[in-house]
Amino acid sequence: MNTKSEIFLFAAAFCALLALAALPARATIPGDLHLTSVATGLNNPVALRSPEDGSGRLFVLERSGSIRIINSSGVLLGTPYYTRSVDSVSDVERGLLGIAFDPDFASNGTLYIVYTASGSNGEILRRLVASNPSANVFSGSDTEIMRIPLFYNHNGGDIHFGPDNYLYWGTGSGTGSFDPEDLAQNLWKKNVSGTNYFLMGKILRLDVRNPTGSASAEMCGATPGQPAGYSIPPGNPYAGSANTCDEIWLYGFRNPWRWSFDRANGDLWIGDVGEGNWEEIDYRPAAGSSNRNFGYPQCEGNHFGRPSGPGTNCPATYGSVAPLIEYSHADLRCSIAGGVRYRGPIAPLNGHYIFGDSCSSQIFISSQSGGPSYTVFPSGISAGYGTIVAFGEGQNGDLYLVDHQNGRIWRFDSSASDPVFANGFD
Repeated sequence: MNTKSEIFLFAAAFCALLALAALPARATIPGDLHLTSVATGLNNPVALRSPEDGSGRLFVLERSGSIRIINSSGVLLGTPYYTRSVDSVSDVERGLLGIAFDPDFASNGTLYIVYTASGSNGEILRRLVASNPSANVFSGSDTEIMRIPLFYNHNGGDIHFGPDNYLYWGTGSGTGSFDPEDLAQNLWKKNVSGTNYFLMGKILRLDVRNPTGSASAEMCGATPGQPAGYSIPPGNPYAGSANTCDEIWLYGFRNPWRWSFDRANGDLWIGDVGEGNWEEIDYRPAAGSSNRNFGYPQCEGNHFGRPSGPGTNCPATYGSVAPLIEYSHADLRCSIAGGVRYRGPIAPLNGHYIFGDSCSSQIFISSQSGGPSYTVFPSGISAGYGTIVAFGEGQNGDLYLVDHQNGRIWRFDSSASDPVFANGFD
């Protein structure tokens, strides 16, 4: 997130979003699209995820270190599923940050969490293995898999299993204005004031299902020659080359706070929180490309970051990947909450990418308008949902919004919903 997370409750007209083609017809969006309150009483929630085990449960992360369950009846259970001591005192960017369920959670009870530890202990990935996957209170093994150093803010922390069953982990660059240490562009280890920093401003790709007996020197998150709780998947682009961390999949991000895979086709949608003037949504199709550099700190969206420069040709200048969508910090917007490409029961929304801004409490919908281009417009849902920090999907594709400030979970609803929709996408 961005440290400028004041709450502004207002209904603002849409302006200054980058339109890449003609505005699509609003008729594609249901006129009665609205949010329904699902749960209240949470303590600063930051993420929501379904275990996709047929239970109908939703697991919600509280920044202070607890995982809470909303059961299939919509009841927020009083006893946390799991609690851990984390560093959450600094700001919204620290604490319990990410959760991902193993694709076979229903049978193996395995899930993963990411959190910031106190002091200089870094950002940590842990594996939890529940002895009873259907239980509503965790009991089982709890193992550290990997940790990376922290600088001081925008820490990322989102994790997801991809369609290839590998775990992907988004990390923030963590440093000052436009990353003076250039950690987001660094593919190896870099010593800053006596501390080695690595794997920052990246999206990592890890095989957490197959531990390593003896880590190689290029596994930056492990101790060379020692066992590691993960291995490097085939196809990781920097595996096998000297002085490049094997875990890296993509790089050049400031703070990929919330991102998601399109559950229909595996495309990757990344909300990267901006620095001074621009927020961006980055996109990588499942088919991929050879360019894995998303430009920060040299670029902020389509604009120059560091060093500064005129015009909007920054990606061309540096050869990095241009954002699919960007928007400015006009009208009190300042921090993107990356969303989800909708694949749920509201048929007219199918294929639209839905996201929000934490500072303005606005919700936006983007619609494909030819080729890779997307046009963005207001959702029609008035602002006023506190600090929008995340979106999450239920097993059937229902879309949920996480309000950090007010401790509430909302669901997107419409009379256009198909009541028998069950497979998650068309």
